Amino acid sequence: MLFLARKEYIIHTMPQTDQPSGMNLLLRTISEYLKLLVEDARLNAAEKLTKLLSVCVLFVLLTMLITVAMLFLTIAVSLALSAAISPLWAFIIVTAFYALLIVLVVTCRRSLIENPIARFITALIVKEPCEQKPMPENND
Repeated sequence: MLFLARKEYIIHTMPQTDQPSGMNLLLRTISEYLKLLVEDARLNAAEKLTKLLSVCVLFVLLTMLITVAMLFLTIAVSLALSAAISPLWAFIIVTAFYALLIVLVVTCRRSLIENPIARFITALIVKEPCEQKPMPENND
């Protein structure tokens, strides 16, 4: 019984301070650091997703515009060839050119399509975010 009384006396007589202890300060600092890491990861993911989506949208728009331009160019070339040969053979020659182009692209797809896309995505994901200048402190 005497031991309990001494223990309570020691606990009650310890000075109470408003300052956090070293352990509480360490835990609070670690917690804030982890929150900042999560926020940084979210911002990096948003930045990379924005770049990826903007490249995809640009690719789709350019593909549509180039397709329309190639359609008109194909018709113009076919009509120009039809002045020298029969119109049917003019369109067959232009179609054979595109078939040859398709075979060439399919044959070289790794070096023409897969490798550039892989390099772009790897650079986008692996590249460190740009170092930004620290914002000036506002000492108002």
